[in-house]
Amino acid sequence: MKCPHCGAGVPDGALSCPACRTALDVTQKISLGDATWCPSCGALVAPGEQTCPKCGSSLVPEDPVRPTRDLDLPEIGNTGMMDALDSGETGVMTRIESAIPPEGDESSRSALRDRIPRPRSFALAALLAVVVVGGAAVLITHPWDPTATQTKATTPADTSMSGFPGILESLTGQDVRGGSDGEGAEQLDAFSVLESSYESLSALSERVDASEESLRDVGVSGDDDARSKGLSDAQAISLEVSNLISQVGMLDDGGGAYSDDISNVITLGNWLRNRCDALTEAWQRSVDAEDPAASASSILAPVEGSSDYARLFSENYDAWKPEQAS
Repeated sequence: MKCPHCGAGVPDGALSCPACRTALDVTQKISLGDATWCPSCGALVAPGEQTCPKCGSSLVPEDPVRPTRDLDLPEIGNTGMMDALDSGETGVMTRIESAIPPEGDESSRSALRDRIPRPRSFALAALLAVVVVGGAAVLITHPWDPTATQTKATTPADTSMSGFPGILESLTGQDVRGGSDGEGAEQLDAFSVLESSYESLSALSERVDASEESLRDVGVSGDDDARSKGLSDAQAISLEVSNLISQVGMLDDGGGAYSDDISNVITLGNWLRNRCDALTEAWQRSVDAEDPAASASSILAPVEGSSDYARLFSENYDAWKPEQAS
């Protein structure tokens, strides 16, 4: 259609002439869903129009203009840039950050990890606990004893029952060169000990013979008390022989001068101890027997089997008498 005022062509559906802005007395149905209104005058504008037919304002939204700040920065390649840098006048705003960290989420993984003690802390605490508890236990169960490592005898002993002459202050084989006071102790005379032990073996052998005779009499026919006493005597003889052998074995052989004599005395003692063991077993059978007379052969069997040791002892005793070295 044409504008009745200026004759310009008017698009179908236009409410005013786009050339002269004359309102056209034409009505048009416009869907409210597609209709727009002019932001300047509020007139109804047909869909697709870019200008308001009433006031002529543009309906196309313009891009917002971002505010800018002139920092007066030198251009790249400009020689004045280095001068500005040297003078410290760069015009760049310094970025300031807070030293206080932002409040984090308590449920985050990092926050939970920070609240949990480190495995190294657990290991160190466990190690300290073991050291403290273990040290306390050792201190309680093993109190410190300054004499725990002392190996020398400090108490005089009565060795007269083992063939030694009376009270001994020290034993051969121990360090007797000097104590804490610097005084040395005298070593035992090896020959005198050998001679005394040799004579003691003879006396002990006679006691074994007497005990065997008592076994053949009291051991198979005596009362309970007599048999118990015979067993105690046999055990005492066996203990004395064992102690004598141990003492002779600890003697200082004087640089090899008495090595053969020491060996001979120990051999005699072992033969005699074997007899004592058999004698003790026989007395034990006598004590345990309900009817010793009926068990006489069983009681005397150990003694009869040890007759070879008695023969060896008697055959070699005189020949093995210790001789003092010159």
